[in-house]
Amino acid sequence: MSVFRLPRVTATRAPRGWYYPANRSDIVHLLRFFGPEVTYGLKSIELIPAPSLSKRPRLGALVVPGQIKLYALRPSPWVLTGTVSNAERQRLTRAGAVVSVVGGGLQTTVDWPGDTLRDFVLFDVLMHEIGHHIVQQYTGNRAGRVLRTRDHEAFAERFARRCREEFARS
Repeated sequence: MSVFRLPRVTATRAPRGWYYPANRSDIVHLLRFFGPEVTYGLKSIELIPAPSLSKRPRLGALVVPGQIKLYALRPSPWVLTGTVSNAERQRLTRAGAVVSVVGGGLQTTVDWPGDTLRDFVLFDVLMHEIGHHIVQQYTGNRAGRVLRTRDHEAFAERFARRCREEFARS
């Protein structure tokens, strides 16, 4: 069995009242499970504080080439201003969140029971961003956008869903 090199996985201390639902060992375990086909060309995964406060949680980002940032999050439940779109509601519910509109639509609460937020970060955020990385890596264009945003997002979403399903079968 050959050994492959994992990307560097680092964590910066989360701000007071924030945390990383998926820790370094969760990430390393997932990367080892999927192997070099998924990690090829990936340089680093960083757990860092979110770059700015916003109405919606910042979850993660791919910085081309080969760097993924996963942001610290507030503990559950999240209280969001306004309502989320139907597509976002379905995505969160599929991941195990309990989504409720309160105050006549002025707020939405998102509750993450058990390990659902950790799993959401691992698959719907990390593997989604790795899906974006794969598009960039295997098209030979490491610096610029190679697909329309809609197509990039669709590929990353399908990739993350397949990864979740494969991991669940193991």
